[in-house]
Amino acid sequence: MNINSKNVRTILFIIVFTVVLLAAVLNIGAVFGFAGWVWGVFSNVTAGLAIAFVLNVPLRIFENRTLYAMREHRSARVRALLRPLSIVCSLIVTLGVIIVLLLVIFPRLVETVGAVIAQMPDYVNDIIAWGDRVLEPFDFSLSAYLGDINWDKVFTDIGNTLSESVDGLIGTAGDVFGTAANVGTAIVSGVIDVVFSTIIAVYILAQKECVGRFVRRCIDAFFPRRFAAGLEGLAVRAAETFSNFISGQLADSCILGILCFIGMTIFRFPNADVISVVIGVTSLVPLVGALVGIVIGALLILTTDAIKALLFVVFMLCLQQIEGNLIYPKIVGKAVGMPGVLVLCAVLVGGNIAGVLGGLCAVPLTAMLYSLLREAVERRLSRRVGPRSH
Repeated sequence: MNINSKNVRTILFIIVFTVVLLAAVLNIGAVFGFAGWVWGVFSNVTAGLAIAFVLNVPLRIFENRTLYAMREHRSARVRALLRPLSIVCSLIVTLGVIIVLLLVIFPRLVETVGAVIAQMPDYVNDIIAWGDRVLEPFDFSLSAYLGDINWDKVFTDIGNTLSESVDGLIGTAGDVFGTAANVGTAIVSGVIDVVFSTIIAVYILAQKECVGRFVRRCIDAFFPRRFAAGLEGLAVRAAETFSNFISGQLADSCILGILCFIGMTIFRFPNADVISVVIGVTSLVPLVGALVGIVIGALLILTTDAIKALLFVVFMLCLQQIEGNLIYPKIVGKAVGMPGVLVLCAVLVGGNIAGVLGGLCAVPLTAMLYSLLREAVERRLSRRVGPRSH
């Protein structure tokens, strides 16, 4: 049997790969430790890439739609200002949304928690009285079993327990960080990391074409031509798919928030503006986001009217069914170029495999696989001689 140099290289590669894989499995703890160290070293760069990827969505909107006239301007200076101005607008819009959410939502939530705890004894007493009226024909009384309980004391104890738990967490954090100075240092360090990650993202966005060309040249230089072409195509497809997915997810959340506001206004639910914003923001997280938004909205309404809080839950469950089965697959499926039924299946299967993160990543990954499969099918069909028989 003749063994040429190509076969020798292949055999050596398989042997080396097997040895390395076996060593990694036997030292899995060290591998994860090394991966954590690498992640810590490049965390700012990785965060910068993630921020740049997200900011690229509004950046493209400003460049291609809002400020498109600057691209066609006769002055070269005006055309050169298109990218910097688009980056600044993207940062302002993103930061403005975050600030508004923090200033509008969190203060209301803090007030709501205190108000709900304060009103809970009255709610419980009303429920017991209602139960007595319903169960009176059956000669059964809830007051006989629950009437002697001091509900004010019960919920006061619950509030104190929650406060002690928070104090315990703060104390634990103090033990971990050592002193208040160390806590302040950690906060400052986190802010600095965010600032530097944002700066990296701005540099990447400002020169994303140059970065892309350099990466492509590196791939062409170190990999075989056919493999390099396939890798470049896959990278472009992945970037477009994930970007379209983010755009579709944002559009779906905005639509859901608007529908929620319209429905709450029609049914005269209180706090329609704040709750609609909460629903829109929490819906960005697949699977559990909608449930969290409904709970927060019900708590905000509960301080005003318990019956309306219950009706709000019913209303949102119906709206979630419409959004989850009709609007979301249509909007996100169109954005990623995939049938709506596959979007719904991808979210469910991804959530079952890896929870929230799986549901979030399943749609763009499935869209990539669907696109590759569709192209492979078209290539194989195009090789057939003669038209396809029916």
